[in-house]
Amino acid sequence: MPKLVRRRIDNWFSTRNPPSQGSILLESRRLYILPTRFGYLFGVMLFFLFLAAINYQNSMAFVLTFMLTAMAIISLWQTHKNLLGLSVSLKTPRPVFKGESSEFVFRFSHANKAFRYAIGVQYANQPPAYLTLEPEATAEARLKIPSHRRGQFKPRGLYVFTRYPTGLFHAWGWLKFDLPVLIYPKPVFDTVLQETMVAQHDGRTSTSTIEGDDFAGLRQHRVGESLRHISWKAYAQGKGLLTKTFQGHAMPTLWIDWFKIPDGSTETKLSYMTALVFLAENENQEYGVKLPGQTIEQRSGTAHRQECLHAIATFRQQDFNQDFDPDARQ
Repeated sequence: MPKLVRRRIDNWFSTRNPPSQGSILLESRRLYILPTRFGYLFGVMLFFLFLAAINYQNSMAFVLTFMLTAMAIISLWQTHKNLLGLSVSLKTPRPVFKGESSEFVFRFSHANKAFRYAIGVQYANQPPAYLTLEPEATAEARLKIPSHRRGQFKPRGLYVFTRYPTGLFHAWGWLKFDLPVLIYPKPVFDTVLQETMVAQHDGRTSTSTIEGDDFAGLRQHRVGESLRHISWKAYAQGKGLLTKTFQGHAMPTLWIDWFKIPDGSTETKLSYMTALVFLAENENQEYGVKLPGQTIEQRSGTAHRQECLHAIATFRQQDFNQDFDPDARQ
């Protein structure tokens, strides 16, 4: 479906189905139903079968036509009922790096004593996920949505649908959740800390580095660290990947400064800064972030790391209500 047509349809649905931060109950006003391709063919077949029964005045043909029509009507009711009364919620997606897939976890529940079969959920043009609900039970469906640009977004409208039991009808509900989808820049770990981390303490400036002068011991290797720091002797002895550590004289606090990053594109600089946040956190150092027009003071901890990464991810982003589009590029 063309993007312009899909956007108009989504806008029409959104005016009648406002976004929600919690669970959404699929009531009658939220559900829509139309015949499938096979449903239309089935209707055409019934029409010609009815004409043949009239032409030949065949009572058995009338019986067959009316039985098939009754089956189609029952199927219409059952398809609609398979979605009616479902409660759907979406967990806030965990932040991921640009290029990774953001996992959407949907929670389905109902208070009915009947099974709910072949329920699908689909986001944009991504492959749908299917599940079956037992009586008065809950179930989860997971979708992995690729990301190709950094920033903070909102999930676009998605569809919960079913064609159970005969496949003649397609019933669906349009849902939109008001939750943040955060995509960090993809970190680049080929930078040297001592070139980009400038520590400031008591008005003095010194260089902060993971290297030092005196050998201090070994510790477990961390993802992103240079391979030249690995103790290959320990690895040959079967002790796994261990990193050599040294006792240095660097200050315990540092700055991750936009203007200290080597020249490059905006996205390249943000990727370096993202990597430096994680490396500083791994070194248990207090750190701050300096971006054009924004400064985050030196601190440490999970909340501080998230604040820094959020500022880097949303750098120069004006609209935080953009739809999370898996086809959009940076």
